[in-house]
Amino acid sequence: MSDQQKRGSLSFPKILKDYVLPFLCPSSYPNLGIVLAGAFGLSFLLQMVWTELPEEKLFFSKTSLIGFSLITLFRLLALLLVYVLVTEHYKIGAHHTWGRNPGVGGFFLAFMVGVPAMMISVGIHNLFIYMELKMENPIPSQLYYYVTEEGSIYGLILMLIMVVVFPVLIEELFFRGLVYAVIPDKWWLRITIPAILSTFFAVNRLELPSLLVIGLLCSCVRYFTDNALCSCLTRFGFFCTKILLSRFIPDQEPTAVQNAMDYDRMVIYASVMGVVLGFVMIMVLLRQLRLLRYLQKNEDMRCETEEGKPLAIPLQEHFHIDFVIGVAFLALCWIMS
Repeated sequence: MSDQQKRGSLSFPKILKDYVLPFLCPSSYPNLGIVLAGAFGLSFLLQMVWTELPEEKLFFSKTSLIGFSLITLFRLLALLLVYVLVTEHYKIGAHHTWGRNPGVGGFFLAFMVGVPAMMISVGIHNLFIYMELKMENPIPSQLYYYVTEEGSIYGLILMLIMVVVFPVLIEELFFRGLVYAVIPDKWWLRITIPAILSTFFAVNRLELPSLLVIGLLCSCVRYFTDNALCSCLTRFGFFCTKILLSRFIPDQEPTAVQNAMDYDRMVIYASVMGVVLGFVMIMVLLRQLRLLRYLQKNEDMRCETEEGKPLAIPLQEHFHIDFVIGVAFLALCWIMS
């Protein structure tokens, strides 16, 4: 081909038709970009409204349990809205988002992963707080939190629903369900991307290391069991273990200490031991979960079932203008927090 022919093949109309317009137009496939744009766009809008809303016009404090419950509910409903719209528009089946039944053994192993998940994440959280104080970094205030000590039965029920049940079910359905279903069928992508996005969704710098640990372990459970409910059980196991072992591995509140000298050394020692023991336990459990994944693959090959097949989405369909918008909203959520 001559140089003139090569220049003609890269003319402006051809570049516009083959590269620019496909990038600006929405994809005909479900993709990560549309999920990011919807979830973090709505999250940023709610964050701006919550930040600018004058507290004196409210009948409750933003840092009360009622205030925390309301903003949490709206943020979760935003995720649920994106989930419903995307799955209905692109006709994504429940076996792609919820997965399939891994059996009683799979559910039990998923719940047990919550034990080392708690030990590792709380230990890393405590050590991270100590490192921040040691480096004399200012402890930033959280964007969404509550300080109310509830002793009534109604307050405890509200706390259980809005702090544990709803966030676990909806966040896992979104990040380990919808996000997991639309990303490419590579094990390292399906484990890391939902974990990173769920960590960033919290908009809490002090909890980044511990939330990333929980996200990675939940994504591993989702991948090995091929079931989103299993990752929910992992987080339920995390909360149950956190309550049972709170006396042995306490969760250090950032506002309870002023500097590294005030930090209880027993908390540091317990955190280190918790991280070490947690890693030993998680290696054993992940080995069993890998065996479960191996058996599922063999069953898929033998029966040629459709349940184990991922969505066939070309890689380039993930990178449209909605992907750039989604990443921009994610960055804005952190910049404006």
